[in-house]
Amino acid sequence: MRAWSSKGYNLPMPDVHVPHLEEETHSHGAERPKRAWQSLLKIGLEVVLITTGVFLGLAGEQWRESARHRELAHASLERFRGEFRGNRAEVLRVHEAHVKEERELAVYLNAHARELMESAVDPRKPFPGPVPDTRTDHAGFDYSAWEVAVATQSLAYLEPDLVAAMSGAYRLQQVYDDSHRAIAQTSYSAVNAVQYLRGVTNWFGDVVLYEELLLKRYDAILTRLDRALTAAN
Repeated sequence: MRAWSSKGYNLPMPDVHVPHLEEETHSHGAERPKRAWQSLLKIGLEVVLITTGVFLGLAGEQWRESARHRELAHASLERFRGEFRGNRAEVLRVHEAHVKEERELAVYLNAHARELMESAVDPRKPFPGPVPDTRTDHAGFDYSAWEVAVATQSLAYLEPDLVAAMSGAYRLQQVYDDSHRAIAQTSYSAVNAVQYLRGVTNWFGDVVLYEELLLKRYDAILTRLDRALTAAN
């Protein structure tokens, strides 16, 4: 572009760049939605990563807790099996002797009913003999597996029906123990031999029944414990 000077010469004039405002405005307007979407995508990705991390952390903690529960349950099942085997052996140790003593005492009382009555009325009269064995030996039960399971709260991780069956066996053991304490106390305080013989005969009849019931429960429980331990291995 040229212009006339005062001397008539054509002088060059610099080109002036005029920005296209409409084009720039349009370009910037197109960039803003793009950047907004990129920002949203970044935020969404961060949320997904954080959520995934939290989920994996919770899943890992849940798996570790579940593994700990399985270990507690398995250890409890092992202890219960050992304890019920030991208690069963204790019942078997005394059961046949109790059956024999109960039978012999019943025969003795029936055979000497008159003499025993006379002796009870008049202690100076001779006591018929020989008197059958009246030793009240009893099974010595262990309760430690149940106590440990209660203390560690591992019963919650066992099959409820199995826990109920074991609880019933332990309650029957306690009835058995209470019965023996009662007859032992009677033997210490007895003043009439005939009365004691009748009482101990009744006791033998009771414990024989308790022992038979316990043996049946032990067998059923041990079968279930074996099955549960096999499934857990």
